[in-house]
Amino acid sequence: MNMKKIFVILALAATLIACESLYEVSDIADIRSQRQVDAYNSTVAAEEDKLVCTRERPLGSNIPRFVCMTVAQQSRLEVRARDELQLIR
Repeated sequence: MNMKKIFVILALAATLIACESLYEVSDIADIRSQRQVDAYNSTVAAEEDKLVCTRERPLGSNIPRFVCMTVAQQSRLEVRARDELQLIR
């Protein structure tokens, strides 16, 4: 009986650790100001890895959010949007 409890606790702990790793993102999500963006960009050599940040208001809200993505991510989103528009036309 004691071994069964230990097994259940270990299984729950492993599940929680696995679930948390799903939400791990890079340090980009922690950036909240232009000063932090400039500091991050000074550590990156490749132009495609530099951050581009904007203040955007989410749909249904008047509170702006600081949204950051790399130049490469922004390019991929633009290409995807163009492709989606081509499918619609």
